[in-house]
Amino acid sequence: MAFRALNPTFIAVVFLIGLAQLISEHAQNVLRFDREAILSGQYWRLLSAHFLHTNLPHALINAGACAILWHLFKAHLRPLPAAVLLSLMCLLTGTAILFFSPHLTHYVGLSGALHALIVWGCAKDLMHGERFGLAILAGVFAKIAWEQLGGDTSATATLIDAQVAIDAHLWGALAGLILALSARLLHPIGFRAQQSNMHPQD
Repeated sequence: MAFRALNPTFIAVVFLIGLAQLISEHAQNVLRFDREAILSGQYWRLLSAHFLHTNLPHALINAGACAILWHLFKAHLRPLPAAVLLSLMCLLTGTAILFFSPHLTHYVGLSGALHALIVWGCAKDLMHGERFGLAILAGVFAKIAWEQLGGDTSATATLIDAQVAIDAHLWGALAGLILALSARLLHPIGFRAQQSNMHPQD
């Protein structure tokens, strides 16, 4: 359990968030989500943008949220698969922003991928019979609906010194759901065996 709590992927994420705060403004401009630059072929921005943040409070909020989620879902996370999973969450979120949110010309922050992680983790809990994940899922999607319907995010915007990219939260949550359901469809036999072990028949 101690090893899972110190998952190398989580350590790497926090390190990258901290490092991104220290690099030059020019380097940040090369790494952030920039719609025109991505469309011209700078596809790495779809991944790198998620580790940049507008200011220190923004970085600390997301690093803290990442730590909480890693603790909540550590039973489902292994170092290498977790690194691949988080990379896919970032890429899917960034790609969805690119294609479906044309008004977002620039974007930085891990919040979209974190919404993916919480939805993925809750879905995994539900697949393993943990019903508490349903309450968290309901709360997450209620929050996203509130944001999409014009809920006030001005306090957060003031704290992070930028407009809250609510579409990133939406696309991230959908990315997490897609990844969880895809894993379920790809491994139905193993899932059924797990469920059978959890609920043995007399």
